[in-house]
Order: sequence, then structure tokens, then C-alpha cells
Amino acid sequence: MTNDESPIPNEYYEELHPLIETVESLRSVLTDDYTLSEEHRMIASRLFHTTIQSLKQARRILPNPDPGADTRYNRSPYEWDDYEDALEQIEHRLSRLLQYARREHPDEYRSSDSPKRKFNRALESITELRERLPAVSDESLVPDEVADVRTETNYAHADGRGQGQGQWLEYQLQRALSRWGYDADTRQTLFNLEVDVVACRTSKQQDPTDWLVAQCKDWTQDTVTPSDLFRLCTVAFACRAMPILCHTTELTPRTEELARYFEVRVLELDDLERGELPAPHVAKPTAKVNEWELQNKARFERGTFPLAYCNKPSKHFSYVPGFKPVGNGCEYEPVDENLDEDTHPASGH
Repeated sequence: MTNDESPIPNEYYEELHPLIETVESLRSVLTDDYTLSEEHRMIASRLFHTTIQSLKQARRILPNPDPGADTRYNRSPYEWDDYEDALEQIEHRLSRLLQYARREHPDEYRSSDSPKRKFNRALESITELRERLPAVSDESLVPDEVADVRTETNYAHADGRGQGQGQWLEYQLQRALSRWGYDADTRQTLFNLEVDVVACRTSKQQDPTDWLVAQCKDWTQDTVTPSDLFRLCTVAFACRAMPILCHTTELTPRTEELARYFEVRVLELDDLERGELPAPHVAKPTAKVNEWELQNKARFERGTFPLAYCNKPSKHFSYVPGFKPVGNGCEYEPVDENLDEDTHPASGH
């Protein structure tokens, strides 16, 4: 993924590791600073969260360090005297990372998954923090020719966000589903349980995705755990609808694995910009190169029903009755093969 004109990945890591630690350190101090108002502390917590998330995403998509390179990087946070000094150091390091990223060829990454996109998003959050926090100057030291910052694309201070709120993310998912051909409603009730978003495709496609239920996690600190996912899957089975998890935080490794096994569509904010409903994740990248052995996809890895249920009529993994999984991807086919084109496969089930 690198070439002679690209920066050595080691340069990224030398900056990234201490930068992430510095942002986390500053976030911890600032969100516990009760000389600031509760509103300013919550805004700071959210903006630092988006900054850290962007930096960690960049670290995940970058190539590994060069073989034989010294990887004993400084992982301690930078020393800083006050909030202004800390932000200046963060901006300086982010500007260097952006310079590294801009020396790369743009076709080496998808635009939504490029280091430049992630670093720019982190810088957007820091710029927004300057504008919102009274304890620091609202003028960034990062030169305009280095940072193409668009603060209007940062939504950290939007209404409906914050502790105990989730309306904003629910509304964004509802808007996306409407573009994708669904009638969607938020905050519905199922057996005395609140469901964040429910959706029904306006023109049925004879597919399980004609019905959807979604859970939204617009969190700044907590991670999504298996118990959160199990609740969503339980609601989906009860509603006979395919599950969606829409989030702005991180998933634990076990939650990511279970989401693949249970075919939960996991969407982030970038996914809501797509032209159609994304498919669920079914596999993970390999750490090897030129490996041609058989890939174990989610349907293979998750195993089968208990032996007493195997090969029994209607014992299929399906949230929506009338369908059964086919292949090792994410496709389904009707259980009843002799249906006319006007009869939905779920009818009568």
C-alpha cells in the first residue's frame, strides 16, 4: 500500500501513539474540570471522543510498519501546561499527519477509509472544540493550506445528542431509510419495550429486508457489548424483521463477532450517506498476503442448530418467517418454492 513517494508508515505510528494518549489524557482532565459548565464538559467529552475514534480508525487502516523497523515508539502523552498548550500540540501533530497523508496517492484507499479523511475529521473536532470552549482561543494555529477543515460537517453540538439522548442519531437513520425506500418511524413500542427505529419497505422486494428494526447507540464513552446486541436480536426475532445496529462508538471484539454470526447490519455515520441499504459483514480481512485457502464466513463459523433440531422442517436461521438462508454470504430464499410473484414469501407464516 506504500510506494517510493509515500511516507514510511513508521512516521505515522511515531505521531499516532502519543497523540492518542495525549487526547485521552486531555479529555479525562477537561471533562472532570468543574470550573467549566456542564454543557461545556459534555461538548468537550463528545468532541474528544470523535477525535480519538478517528485516530484509532486511521491506525487500524494504515499498513503495518516496515519489516525490521524499530517499533519502540513513544506511547506516553505529550506534556502540556494548560488547555491552550495541549490543543496547540494536538493541532501541530495532526497537521504533520495530514502532510504525511497528502503525500500518498489518493487511489491507495477508498475515500471514506483514507488516513487523510480520518485525520481531517479529527482536526474538525479540535477546531470545533476551540470555537465552543471559552477556556481557549478560537483561532487555530494550523495553516489553511495544511488543514482543509469544514466545521459545518461536525455535529457534536447538535440537538438531541448527549447523555440520555439519542434522537439525533435515530433521526439520521430514519432519513437514510426513507431515501432507501422505507417508511420509517422512531421510538415505537414492542411489548412494553422501546424500539429506536422500525421500518417497512414501501415497495416490497420479496426479501427479508422488507422489514427492519434498529437500535441506535449515540455514545461518547461506553462500548457496545454483547448484551446490547442480544437485546436487538431478541426484538428483531419478535418483530419478524432484520436487525440494524447504528452507532457512533466502538464495539467490543466479541460484539463484532456476534454481529457477524447473527447477521446484524452494523452502520456508522458514513454508512448513512450510501445510496442503498448496506449488507451485513460476513468476514474479516486476513493478516496474510496471497492466501488462497477457503474463507470461513460467518454462517460457517457460527455452527448449526442442536442435533435434535437439525434437518427439521422450518428450522432455519431467519428473523423473517418464510425465508431460509442460502449460501455462506447473506442471501435468503423463500421456503415455499411455488409462489406466484404477487404473494410475499412471508405470507402464511
